[in-house]
Amino acid sequence: MSLPLACVPETPSVLPVELLRRFDVPGPRYTSYPTADRFVETFGADDYTQALHLRRDADTAGEPLSLYVHIPFCESLCYY
Repeated sequence: MSLPLACVPETPSVLPVELLRRFDVPGPRYTSYPTADRFVETFGADDYTQALHLRRDADTAGEPLSLYVHIPFCESLCYY
């Protein structure tokens, strides 16, 4: 069985200098979505159950669902 070969252009594409300058800045680093600052302790088990029920009853009920489970390993609060 042969594997597909990567197609690499012989000459690199040239991007406009204005575009490079526009995006040559530090940006946010997303390790999760939503980001850690959106998680709050006031979101409890009942809220979670309600969110799952809303999801189940939504038009997107048959589509894949991603869940974030945070298993803390830091001794103090961190946003990893």
